[in-house]
Amino acid sequence: MTTHSQQTCSSGDDLNEVLNEQAVVTYLRNNPTFFSRQSEWLSEVRIPHQERGTVSLVDIQLERLRLRIAELEQQHATLLANATKSGELSVLFSNAQVQLLQCHNIYQVLTIIDTLAAQLDLSVCLRLFDSEDKLLYLERRQFNDFYRSRLVQDRPYLGRLRRPEAELLYSHPPQLGSFIVLPLGRSAANGVLSFASADGGHFQPEMDTLFVEQLATTISYLIEHWQYTREVID
Repeated sequence: MTTHSQQTCSSGDDLNEVLNEQAVVTYLRNNPTFFSRQSEWLSEVRIPHQERGTVSLVDIQLERLRLRIAELEQQHATLLANATKSGELSVLFSNAQVQLLQCHNIYQVLTIIDTLAAQLDLSVCLRLFDSEDKLLYLERRQFNDFYRSRLVQDRPYLGRLRRPEAELLYSHPPQLGSFIVLPLGRSAANGVLSFASADGGHFQPEMDTLFVEQLATTISYLIEHWQYTREVID
């Protein structure tokens, strides 16, 4: 025989099973006007808070709103800072491009990119496969392995390099630094351009490389133009 108290307990257990947390959440989602209909009860709701004991639901909403506003303000500040930096980079690279178009030999190019690298607090190197200058010369066969593994589809490489790889390009590469390496040459590779930073996280694979790619394209054009001119004269 079932007593009244047993029936009550059983009914309570059944109710707890039906009114679980997910059911409450689902109900509130399906009834967005619930709190507006229960405005008096809403002001009485108290929720445990680790630092402030108990707070109202309205207080929690206001706190979340303040946090969201602070987050948006930080994002806005970051965007402004990035835009300012991008504008400064655009001016530096544009000036370098104008100066490059007035160059008559590779040594004038080196002067311009050295100045640009100094303005960016970077190191730079330019190596050519067919140069007679020992300081510029890079043996093509020696660079082939790097080319196949790093410069996939002639795309710039950004990131860290192993010590032997870095020493192919730099006589004193930055320890634990990061690099961007770009192939030179339009129809065929004739050299490599690289910038290096002492900061190991400076050059990242997801970085925008538009400015430096344009620089490499201009240098490639100049080298091919000089080679063609020399061949015609010879």
